[in-house]
Amino acid sequence: MSSSNIHETVNFTSSLAETSTPLPSVFELLAQERLTDLIRPCLRQILKFLYEIRPVSNLFRILYKYKDEFILLIESIIQWLYLHFYSALIGEHFYGLKRTANHRLRSLIFSVFLPYVKLKLDSLHEQMNTNNNNRNATFYIILKLLPKIQIFIEGVCWLYRIGYAFGRTEYYSPALQLAGVKLTYIKDPSPVIPPTNTSGRFFAIISQIMSSGLFLIQFIDWWNNTNGSSKQTSIDTTSIPPLPTTIPTRPAIGKRQCPLCRQPCNVPTAVSGSGYVYCYTCISNYVTRYHKCPATNQSVTNEQLIKIY
Repeated sequence: MSSSNIHETVNFTSSLAETSTPLPSVFELLAQERLTDLIRPCLRQILKFLYEIRPVSNLFRILYKYKDEFILLIESIIQWLYLHFYSALIGEHFYGLKRTANHRLRSLIFSVFLPYVKLKLDSLHEQMNTNNNNRNATFYIILKLLPKIQIFIEGVCWLYRIGYAFGRTEYYSPALQLAGVKLTYIKDPSPVIPPTNTSGRFFAIISQIMSSGLFLIQFIDWWNNTNGSSKQTSIDTTSIPPLPTTIPTRPAIGKRQCPLCRQPCNVPTAVSGSGYVYCYTCISNYVTRYHKCPATNQSVTNEQLIKIY
């Protein structure tokens, strides 16, 4: 056999082994995605805790005011370092995955910056829902389009996940396809950081601390969900809400004084069923508008108003 044939055979075998590498399961990808999404709430809780400890500090006040932008900066630095050393995001590296192409900038745009934009759009939509004063055409269009756009994007993401689960596509999400990368298993689990490099050793220590901290993040998330649900259950089962007060507490009124206008009754008029006496004009206008007795909240009609002569 000639050397060229041997070389072609080796290339064919290596390419076949490379293409036959098993892809991660959809459950592993869902788990790493959820773990990556927990980083931002964890950093937000840390900032909230620091702000509650030192609320008068100008530094913590500014950081808490622009917490989303500060978290974006911290998360971008962490994910950039992981992409540089491990070719994977922190959640992907935790589950033993890596990206086939080291497109760090595109990976950051679709994995870090786009979720930040989505967070801001959600906040804008919530503010628009609470602000009912501004109802121009642009406001109305944005208010109606934002939920539909988000539903469409979520639907596309789930179509990718279903297609990946059934082997129709090699991309788990549209963000991975736009970034031009795929997720595979790490062939060599040993770190690529040289032990003699000071910055490499420092990042290796930080990486180990963060990897251990991810267990803590998952535990805290589980504990908050479990504790919150148990508290809600205990509140729903043990505490009994007070009965509504049918007769509102009112300040004392003088004799022959109308409870509505606080003046001597002009054409005294009693409400049949409650016995309270008002001015005829006051109680007539009130019943016409609210259809109830102002003292007892009982349903009243104008026919139940009795003038006292």
